Amino acid sequence: MNKTHALYLFGILAAALAVAFPSITWISLVAFLVILPLGAIWIGKSDGRPIGGLGFGLSSGWLRYLALGLLFGLGIPLLFLSIQQLGGWITLAPRGEPILNLITYLPPLFIRMVLIVVIEEFVFRGFFPNALSQNAGIWTAMVMSSLLWGASHLGSMVYEGLAPGSMVIGMASFLAWGITLSLCYLIAEKSLWFPCGLHLGVNLSFSLAGWFFITETSAPQWWIGHPAWSPESGLIGPIIWLIIGFTAYRLAGAKKVAKVAAY
Repeated sequence: MNKTHALYLFGILAAALAVAFPSITWISLVAFLVILPLGAIWIGKSDGRPIGGLGFGLSSGWLRYLALGLLFGLGIPLLFLSIQQLGGWITLAPRGEPILNLITYLPPLFIRMVLIVVIEEFVFRGFFPNALSQNAGIWTAMVMSSLLWGASHLGSMVYEGLAPGSMVIGMASFLAWGITLSLCYLIAEKSLWFPCGLHLGVNLSFSLAGWFFITETSAPQWWIGHPAWSPESGLIGPIIWLIIGFTAYRLAGAKKVAKVAAY
Protein backbone atom coordinates (compact mmCIF):
# COMPACT_ATOMS: atom_id res chain seq x y z
CA MET A 1 0.00 0.00 0.00
CA ASN A 2 1.49 3.35 -1.01
CA LYS A 3 0.99 6.69 0.73
CA THR A 4 -1.77 7.83 -1.63
CA HIS A 5 -3.83 4.70 -0.99
CA ALA A 6 -3.28 5.08 2.77
CA LEU A 7 -4.56 8.67 2.64
CA TYR A 8 -7.55 7.54 0.57
CA LEU A 9 -8.42 4.82 3.10
CA PHE A 10 -8.06 7.35 5.91
CA GLY A 11 -10.72 9.46 4.19
CA ILE A 12 -13.04 6.45 3.90
CA LEU A 13 -12.52 5.68 7.60
CA ALA A 14 -13.29 9.29 8.59
CA ALA A 15 -16.51 9.21 6.53
CA ALA A 16 -17.51 5.86 8.06
CA LEU A 17 -16.98 7.18 11.60
CA ALA A 18 -19.10 10.26 10.84
CA VAL A 19 -21.91 8.01 9.57
CA ALA A 20 -21.69 5.57 12.49
CA PHE A 21 -21.48 8.30 15.13
CA PRO A 22 -23.42 11.43 14.01
CA SER A 23 -22.42 13.25 17.20
CA ILE A 24 -18.83 13.44 15.91
CA THR A 25 -19.62 14.65 12.40
CA TRP A 26 -16.88 17.24 12.97
CA ILE A 27 -14.29 14.49 12.50
CA SER A 28 -15.25 14.30 8.84
CA LEU A 29 -14.84 18.07 8.41
CA VAL A 30 -11.40 18.01 10.00
CA ALA A 31 -10.34 15.01 7.93
CA PHE A 32 -11.48 16.32 4.57
CA LEU A 33 -10.78 20.04 4.96
CA VAL A 34 -7.50 19.84 6.92
CA ILE A 35 -5.84 16.42 7.07
CA LEU A 36 -6.44 15.30 3.47
CA PRO A 37 -5.17 18.53 1.83
CA LEU A 38 -2.13 18.64 4.13
CA GLY A 39 -1.52 14.95 3.44
CA ALA A 40 -1.78 15.56 -0.30
CA ILE A 41 0.79 18.38 -0.09
CA TRP A 42 3.16 16.20 1.97
CA ILE A 43 2.85 13.21 -0.36
CA GLY A 44 3.38 15.41 -3.41
CA LYS A 45 6.53 16.94 -1.96
CA SER A 46 7.94 13.63 -0.72
CA ASP A 47 7.35 12.04 -4.15
CA GLY A 48 8.89 14.97 -5.98
CA ARG A 49 5.65 15.99 -7.69
CA PRO A 50 5.19 19.78 -7.85
CA ILE A 51 1.95 20.68 -6.09
CA GLY A 52 1.69 23.85 -8.15
CA GLY A 53 1.54 21.71 -11.25
CA LEU A 54 -1.82 20.21 -10.26
CA GLY A 55 -3.78 23.08 -11.74
CA PHE A 56 -3.64 26.33 -9.76
CA GLY A 57 -0.98 27.99 -11.88
CA LEU A 58 -1.49 31.53 -13.20
CA SER A 59 -0.58 30.73 -16.78
CA SER A 60 -2.39 32.41 -19.66
CA GLY A 61 -6.07 31.57 -19.74
CA TRP A 62 -6.58 30.87 -16.03
CA LEU A 63 -8.92 33.84 -15.56
CA ARG A 64 -10.91 32.88 -18.65
CA TYR A 65 -11.36 29.34 -17.32
CA LEU A 66 -12.45 30.67 -13.92
CA ALA A 67 -14.96 33.10 -15.43
CA LEU A 68 -16.32 30.50 -17.84
CA GLY A 69 -16.76 27.95 -15.06
CA LEU A 70 -18.44 30.53 -12.82
CA LEU A 71 -20.83 31.52 -15.60
CA PHE A 72 -21.90 27.95 -16.32
CA GLY A 73 -22.03 27.14 -12.60
CA LEU A 74 -24.39 30.00 -11.81
CA GLY A 75 -26.72 28.77 -14.55
CA ILE A 76 -26.89 25.09 -13.61
CA PRO A 77 -29.10 25.55 -10.50
CA LEU A 78 -31.43 27.66 -12.63
CA LEU A 79 -31.67 24.67 -14.96
CA PHE A 80 -32.56 22.38 -12.05
CA LEU A 81 -35.18 24.80 -10.69
CA SER A 82 -36.68 25.44 -14.12
CA ILE A 83 -37.06 21.73 -14.85
CA GLN A 84 -38.67 21.12 -11.47
CA GLN A 85 -41.06 24.03 -11.88
CA LEU A 86 -42.03 23.04 -15.41
CA GLY A 87 -42.63 19.51 -14.14
CA GLY A 88 -44.93 20.87 -11.45
CA TRP A 89 -42.78 19.33 -8.71
CA ILE A 90 -41.93 22.57 -6.88
CA THR A 91 -43.32 26.07 -6.44
CA LEU A 92 -41.11 29.05 -5.63
CA ALA A 93 -42.46 31.80 -3.38
CA PRO A 94 -40.48 35.00 -2.66
CA ARG A 95 -39.18 35.25 0.90
CA GLY A 96 -39.49 39.02 0.95
CA GLU A 97 -36.19 39.54 2.77
CA PRO A 98 -34.93 43.14 2.73
CA ILE A 99 -32.31 43.38 0.00
CA LEU A 100 -29.94 45.16 2.42
CA ASN A 101 -29.73 41.92 4.41
CA LEU A 102 -27.96 40.41 1.41
CA ILE A 103 -25.01 42.70 2.13
CA THR A 104 -24.39 40.93 5.45
CA TYR A 105 -25.32 37.48 4.13
CA LEU A 106 -23.22 37.34 0.99
CA PRO A 107 -19.60 38.15 2.07
CA PRO A 108 -19.22 35.40 4.74
CA LEU A 109 -21.05 32.95 2.46
CA PHE A 110 -18.70 33.77 -0.43
CA ILE A 111 -15.52 33.49 1.69
CA ARG A 112 -16.60 30.17 3.22
CA MET A 113 -17.53 28.71 -0.14
CA VAL A 114 -14.31 29.85 -1.83
CA LEU A 115 -12.22 28.15 0.86
CA ILE A 116 -14.21 24.91 0.67
CA VAL A 117 -14.23 24.84 -3.13
CA VAL A 118 -10.48 25.48 -3.43
CA ILE A 119 -9.67 22.72 -0.93
CA GLU A 120 -12.08 20.20 -2.44
CA GLU A 121 -10.98 20.84 -6.02
CA PHE A 122 -7.32 20.59 -5.07
CA VAL A 123 -7.86 17.27 -3.29
CA PHE A 124 -10.56 15.58 -5.39
CA ARG A 125 -9.91 16.91 -8.90
CA GLY A 126 -6.22 17.70 -8.63
CA PHE A 127 -4.38 15.37 -6.26
CA PHE A 128 -6.28 12.07 -6.13
CA PRO A 129 -7.08 11.65 -9.87
CA ASN A 130 -3.47 12.37 -10.80
CA ALA A 131 -1.93 10.23 -8.04
CA LEU A 132 -4.31 7.28 -8.39
CA SER A 133 -4.02 7.24 -12.17
CA GLN A 134 -0.35 6.26 -11.81
CA ASN A 135 -1.49 2.70 -11.03
CA ALA A 136 -4.95 2.77 -12.62
CA GLY A 137 -6.62 4.31 -15.64
CA ILE A 138 -7.80 7.90 -15.50
CA TRP A 139 -11.47 6.83 -15.45
CA THR A 140 -10.90 4.54 -12.47
CA ALA A 141 -9.05 7.35 -10.70
CA MET A 142 -11.85 9.85 -11.38
CA VAL A 143 -14.49 7.41 -10.10
CA MET A 144 -12.50 6.61 -6.94
CA SER A 145 -11.87 10.29 -6.20
CA SER A 146 -15.51 11.22 -6.83
CA LEU A 147 -16.73 8.43 -4.54
CA LEU A 148 -14.47 9.71 -1.76
CA TRP A 149 -15.78 13.22 -2.36
CA GLY A 150 -19.33 11.92 -2.03
CA ALA A 151 -18.40 10.01 1.14
CA SER A 152 -17.15 13.27 2.67
CA HIS A 153 -20.76 14.52 2.64
CA LEU A 154 -22.34 11.42 4.20
CA GLY A 155 -21.88 12.59 7.79
CA SER A 156 -23.87 15.75 7.05
CA MET A 157 -26.57 13.71 5.33
CA VAL A 158 -26.93 11.49 8.40
CA TYR A 159 -27.01 14.54 10.67
CA GLU A 160 -29.84 16.04 8.57
CA GLY A 161 -31.86 12.82 8.91
CA LEU A 162 -31.74 11.49 5.36
CA ALA A 163 -33.02 7.95 4.83
CA PRO A 164 -30.52 5.35 3.59
CA GLY A 165 -32.11 5.34 0.13
CA SER A 166 -31.73 9.12 -0.16
CA MET A 167 -28.09 8.82 0.90
CA VAL A 168 -27.44 6.24 -1.83
CA ILE A 169 -28.99 8.58 -4.40
CA GLY A 170 -26.90 11.40 -2.95
CA MET A 171 -23.74 9.36 -3.47
CA ALA A 172 -24.80 8.75 -7.09
CA SER A 173 -25.25 12.51 -7.55
CA PHE A 174 -21.82 13.28 -6.15
CA LEU A 175 -20.29 10.55 -8.31
CA ALA A 176 -21.81 12.04 -11.49
CA TRP A 177 -21.04 15.61 -10.35
CA GLY A 178 -17.46 14.70 -9.42
CA ILE A 179 -16.77 13.00 -12.76
CA THR A 180 -18.22 16.06 -14.53
CA LEU A 181 -15.85 18.35 -12.61
CA SER A 182 -12.95 16.00 -13.38
CA LEU A 183 -13.81 16.13 -17.08
CA CYS A 184 -13.83 19.94 -16.87
CA TYR A 185 -10.35 19.73 -15.34
CA LEU A 186 -9.18 17.69 -18.34
CA ILE A 187 -11.06 19.88 -20.84
CA ALA A 188 -9.16 22.87 -19.43
CA GLU A 189 -5.90 20.93 -19.91
CA LYS A 190 -5.48 20.24 -16.20
CA SER A 191 -6.40 23.69 -14.97
CA LEU A 192 -8.32 23.63 -11.68
CA TRP A 193 -9.67 27.11 -12.34
CA PHE A 194 -12.41 25.77 -14.62
CA PRO A 195 -13.87 23.19 -12.16
CA CYS A 196 -13.34 25.68 -9.30
CA GLY A 197 -15.44 28.30 -11.07
CA LEU A 198 -18.10 25.73 -11.95
CA HIS A 199 -18.24 24.34 -8.40
CA LEU A 200 -18.32 27.80 -6.80
CA GLY A 201 -21.00 29.03 -9.20
CA VAL A 202 -23.27 26.07 -8.48
CA ASN A 203 -22.91 26.43 -4.71
CA LEU A 204 -23.49 30.19 -4.77
CA SER A 205 -26.47 29.96 -7.11
CA PHE A 206 -28.24 27.31 -5.01
CA SER A 207 -27.57 29.30 -1.82
CA LEU A 208 -28.86 32.55 -3.34
CA ALA A 209 -31.96 30.78 -4.66
CA GLY A 210 -32.61 29.56 -1.12
CA TRP A 211 -32.14 33.09 0.23
CA PHE A 212 -34.56 34.69 -2.24
CA PHE A 213 -37.21 31.95 -2.44
CA ILE A 214 -39.13 29.48 -0.29
CA THR A 215 -39.49 26.16 -2.08
CA GLU A 216 -42.79 24.32 -1.73
CA THR A 217 -42.70 20.73 -2.94
CA SER A 218 -45.42 18.62 -4.52
CA ALA A 219 -43.36 15.57 -5.50
CA PRO A 220 -41.91 12.67 -3.47
CA GLN A 221 -38.47 13.03 -1.88
CA TRP A 222 -37.07 10.10 -3.86
CA TRP A 223 -37.54 12.28 -6.96
CA ILE A 224 -36.66 15.84 -5.90
CA GLY A 225 -34.63 15.06 -2.77
CA HIS A 226 -34.66 15.77 0.95
CA PRO A 227 -35.19 19.52 1.72
CA ALA A 228 -31.70 19.79 3.26
CA TRP A 229 -30.03 18.04 0.32
CA SER A 230 -32.13 18.92 -2.69
CA PRO A 231 -31.66 18.08 -5.50
CA GLU A 232 -28.64 15.86 -4.72
CA SER A 233 -30.63 13.27 -2.78
CA GLY A 234 -33.40 12.91 -5.38
CA LEU A 235 -33.20 10.94 -8.62
CA ILE A 236 -33.41 14.14 -10.63
CA GLY A 237 -29.93 14.98 -9.28
CA PRO A 238 -27.84 12.17 -10.81
CA ILE A 239 -29.96 12.18 -13.99
CA ILE A 240 -29.25 15.84 -14.77
CA TRP A 241 -25.60 15.60 -13.70
CA LEU A 242 -25.13 12.61 -15.99
CA ILE A 243 -26.58 14.62 -18.88
CA ILE A 244 -24.30 17.57 -18.09
CA GLY A 245 -21.29 15.25 -17.71
CA PHE A 246 -22.01 13.48 -20.98
CA THR A 247 -22.36 16.84 -22.73
CA ALA A 248 -18.98 17.94 -21.31
CA TYR A 249 -17.41 14.70 -22.49
CA ARG A 250 -18.84 15.08 -25.98
CA LEU A 251 -17.67 18.69 -26.18
CA ALA A 252 -14.18 17.71 -25.04
CA GLY A 253 -13.96 14.69 -27.27
CA ALA A 254 -12.73 11.29 -26.14
CA LYS A 255 -9.36 11.74 -27.87
CA LYS A 256 -8.64 15.02 -26.12
CA VAL A 257 -9.56 13.63 -22.70
CA ALA A 258 -7.28 10.63 -23.24
CA LYS A 259 -4.46 12.81 -24.55
CA VAL A 260 -4.58 15.32 -21.71
CA ALA A 261 -4.93 12.56 -19.08
CA ALA A 262 -1.77 10.93 -20.40
CA TYR A 263 0.60 13.72 -19.36
